[in-house]
Amino acid sequence: MMVDTIDRVSKDPLEENHCIGICDLPNEILEHIISLLLPYNDLENCMLVCKRWHRCGQNVIRHKKLDFYKAIGNFTIKWNSEPQQQSRIITKRYSHSACSYGNSMYVFGGCTCTNTTFNDLWKLDLTTRQWSRLLTMGSYPSPKASASLVYYDGSLVLFGGWTHPSSYLPQAWRTFNELHVYDIEGNRWTSVTPPLSPPSMAGHAATVHGDNMVVFGGLQGHNGGLTTFSSNNVWSLNLKTHTWTKRETTEKKPFPRYGHSQIAVDEERLFILGGWAGPPSAVMVDIWMLTMVGRIWVWTSIVVNNRQWAASHLWCHPACKVEDYVVVMSRNPESTPTSLAYSRWTSNSHIGGNQNRRILADELRAVDQEVNLPPPIDRDVNVNGRRGSLGRIHQQAPPVVEDVRELPREIIRPILNNAHYMNNMIAFKDNRPTVHKNREKQLDAIKRMEERLRSLIKPQEKIKKKAKPPKMAMFVLDISKILDEKPEVSWLPIKAVAVGSPEPTILYTLVKGKSELIMFGGIKKDANALANQSPQVPSDTSDTVSDTLHFITASHSSI
Repeated sequence: MMVDTIDRVSKDPLEENHCIGICDLPNEILEHIISLLLPYNDLENCMLVCKRWHRCGQNVIRHKKLDFYKAIGNFTIKWNSEPQQQSRIITKRYSHSACSYGNSMYVFGGCTCTNTTFNDLWKLDLTTRQWSRLLTMGSYPSPKASASLVYYDGSLVLFGGWTHPSSYLPQAWRTFNELHVYDIEGNRWTSVTPPLSPPSMAGHAATVHGDNMVVFGGLQGHNGGLTTFSSNNVWSLNLKTHTWTKRETTEKKPFPRYGHSQIAVDEERLFILGGWAGPPSAVMVDIWMLTMVGRIWVWTSIVVNNRQWAASHLWCHPACKVEDYVVVMSRNPESTPTSLAYSRWTSNSHIGGNQNRRILADELRAVDQEVNLPPPIDRDVNVNGRRGSLGRIHQQAPPVVEDVRELPREIIRPILNNAHYMNNMIAFKDNRPTVHKNREKQLDAIKRMEERLRSLIKPQEKIKKKAKPPKMAMFVLDISKILDEKPEVSWLPIKAVAVGSPEPTILYTLVKGKSELIMFGGIKKDANALANQSPQVPSDTSDTVSDTLHFITASHSSI
């Protein structure tokens, strides 16, 4: 259709019988026009026109890959969000499972803030950006979240996961070791029950290496969290015979964890990063590589450079590999800290005991808000003139600063509110004539300081009101040296934060498409109020759990 339209562009006024069409354009212009199409069905159809268009299409695909790779390394990505009316068809969710194949992305399960887990399967057409729910046949998986979903040989392989307890029945949460295979062409689920299976787990990670699916970690437990523990075991599934094998590894191995990311390097190697190990270790920032050769698989701890530029909360922000880079989307470190829905997730969705949930919520809240614990209050009395206090004003020694603008508000406001008290205290009511002039100078100095502090606070309050909402930023891990004799990886410094990035979100999925990354779902706002709300009171969770689609691409280059 595009060819017919352009063929009818115009006729040369001097040669009425000669038509100028798109095929008369030079290759550079033809490739630029083709590059305006999404690299899916439309581009593939253009490559079927003729050999010349096929060659131009191949050049476009190669340039798109190169441009996207450069955009990742240079932090020049572009955020594209799909209009809400197009994505509302799919239910909002988080902790779902997703993977891509060909021109489609598939999403299974997940949960909401209303204690509901799903077992539905959705397909996103990456050409039209439209959702469709697949009405599948066969043995449906149980409703669950935090399961692993991978593609292999025309099928989707789903394993593990956990489900919410019912709000109306006295049931405990539970994890699964169910294995289901979805035949994409046949549109059918098949339940596989091998004689040997791993224990029930959730929050694990899986990657495909040849004809094997390798699973590491996960949270295992039963009976409402009474026997909850994290794992660092490695299991492999032969995808042809559907037989499980627990792999023996070296004694030096990663700490048990769940919620981590697992990246395939090649058919013989993978590496893991991040995860949650629970108190007291909390969020993990280490990276380990597993070499899957021989009877005993070997774990190797990878040297991580530039940790100060690493993404925060690697347990709830998935990672995705793009050539020699690993991309993580997390909160922009330069933005104002904001409270995400960690406490909501831990109170409703975290599978563990109540005590662990409280500890987890408190620690995550402290990490997310970048809270610095205050120094201990000095309760020593004035002994031998060593130290003392000025009444109720200074219960704790203020920090030493060179500029009053560096004073925190908890120090500034008591000074302003108690200025009259300072006036009475400054000279200790000494009425001798010799110190009267000095006292007046000190009082004048305090008044000037008070005026100065008041003038500083007002602009700060105005700036705070006008502050922009926090956004997500891209964090990039360079893994080009991970296969060297002395393997190492490096976090790259953030050069820029792309315009149009979404507000901070957790527990979403990040999937690689063709020259783009696809981010979907997750929790995007604090839901503490919803957690404490009575079930009889209607609540609006529309601003808590997301169904938004974001596409991360390279900016389109011009000729």
